[in-house]
Amino acid sequence: MDKKSYIQISLVVLILVIITFVYFDYFKSSSEKSSSNSENTSPKKLVKGNEDLISDMSYFSVDNNGNRYEIFSKYGILDQSSALILMENVNAIVYLSNDEKILINSNKAKYNDDNNDTTFNGSVEMIYGEHIIKSENLDLSFKDQTAILYDSVKYKSNLSKLNADRIFIDFLNKNTKIQMNNERNNILVQSVIK
Repeated sequence: MDKKSYIQISLVVLILVIITFVYFDYFKSSSEKSSSNSENTSPKKLVKGNEDLISDMSYFSVDNNGNRYEIFSKYGILDQSSALILMENVNAIVYLSNDEKILINSNKAKYNDDNNDTTFNGSVEMIYGEHIIKSENLDLSFKDQTAILYDSVKYKSNLSKLNADRIFIDFLNKNTKIQMNNERNNILVQSVIK
């Protein structure tokens, strides 16, 4: 064999050694690191059945009118049999096409991935302009641009405070309907003087 053949064989062997070294050093160690990191994380809830647990999840949507909807949660469970996503520690932002912003916080929510309708429950707080509304439940229809807050509703603005059983808000035409479950009960309204 001549000198040229020895150089070619040496180069092929050197390339194979480098590829083997890179594979075992980079790919093998990174998979070992990722498996060791997953063992060191805090234990997650085990989910059985057709559900998956996801942490730090978020969804974004835009409709044909230019309204945007963003929802974030600390934990969520995907239900494969339906389009529902059960979320915990939820924050949502609705950007209306008229540049208004609605902030919503709650302990839990059921988000429908098909139509973006969301049912919030557990210490719900909605901030819309200078209005702050707290309740136990909120049904938000992204398509209809409406919100229904119910169960222990407390409203506060710069001018007044009020307690009611139910508030219906239409974000398109700015109509609000305040109700009590029992028509004999009165809505409690207090004026805030600054």
